[in-house]
Amino acid sequence: MDEWVIRVRNADREMIGEIDDEQELEIHDRHLDHGAWKIMVDADTDSAQLLEEGAGIQFEVDGQVVFSGPIDRLVSEITDDAGTDNPDGAETSTFTGISDTSAFRRIIYPSHTTAITPTGVKHQVDRTAITGPAETVIGTLISRQAGPAALTTRRHPGLTVPTSQGRGPTITSSERFTDLHEHAFALAAGAGLGWRVLQHGTDLLFGVYEPRDLTDDMGFSVELGNVATYTYELTPPEVTHYIIGAGGEGADRLLFQYTQLSPLWPGLVIEEFKDSRDLAQAPSGPDDTEWVDPKIASAQQAEERFAEAAAQQTVAFDLLPTEGLVWNTDVGLGDRVNFATPRGTVTDLIREVVYRRTPADGQTITPIVGDAVHLPRTYRALRRLRREVAALAAT
Repeated sequence: MDEWVIRVRNADREMIGEIDDEQELEIHDRHLDHGAWKIMVDADTDSAQLLEEGAGIQFEVDGQVVFSGPIDRLVSEITDDAGTDNPDGAETSTFTGISDTSAFRRIIYPSHTTAITPTGVKHQVDRTAITGPAETVIGTLISRQAGPAALTTRRHPGLTVPTSQGRGPTITSSERFTDLHEHAFALAAGAGLGWRVLQHGTDLLFGVYEPRDLTDDMGFSVELGNVATYTYELTPPEVTHYIIGAGGEGADRLLFQYTQLSPLWPGLVIEEFKDSRDLAQAPSGPDDTEWVDPKIASAQQAEERFAEAAAQQTVAFDLLPTEGLVWNTDVGLGDRVNFATPRGTVTDLIREVVYRRTPADGQTITPIVGDAVHLPRTYRALRRLRREVAALAAT
């Protein structure tokens, strides 16, 4: 069985002790998304005191750091446990946190060297373009907006960005006032890479990894003996017929309809309307260089909406390690794999892994293939709205 170690760090990111008697450990490590963790311990124990004094955790599997992050919440609870020696019930303390990848939230300044103050300031550039290998571009963004190359007041303590290895295709980033994480996640996804921040020593080290396509080499199923149990979820698309109203007023509106039916949900029709009156039907004049043909622009909007709103298949399974199948060695976050179900084979990325440990069930590793489990549609809608508002603000 893998050896798991939970270390507790202080505010200076120095290790001050270990936890091995928790009632529950749960760590959610996500590919190009925000991770989270939870540890529940008995109150009035050394472990509870250690976490009270600490500022975060570092999680190791077989000597390799796979997750780290700060504490952001503490909940104390007293339960009526029949049969305990404590007549007042059993008291537990639950500590939760996020990943170090998510511990700094920044927007992208047009000029990373110019502070924005209460007295008001103008940046000398509209935006800064960065072109190069994807790893270099993403690392430069992180460094300039939150790392060593950022303004002193914007630097995240301990964040280190090593020299780029130049991995990934050539890309260009030219954003302003966009959420740094969402943009950097999107750049990596488009380049077929992943990135995260993990604690090494007292540094929070930015790192890039390269997901693999294992669909020809590796499959998962109960029959293959590498799955203990699994949960399969299928949810319908949010929209199948997307209607966009471009510029104009009243009967003069230019309307486009795009259709994308789901083979997983035959016969399902869900219509949705988007008001895009900012898409002018024609240029405002001969010097209007920013005009975009509304037919092209609306088609792009529909493509983006259908991609986000598609039917979802998700498989969460408890991994049974076998010879030639070791988590984080033979398969890991971001890898594309096959999972066989009675409804057919699900082929997608491993977008999340959940590490769990309890006294009753021991250690389990649960990879999740496909879309995030139980991600509310309202949350996805809010994320889409935030992206649209950010795009408007960046113009």
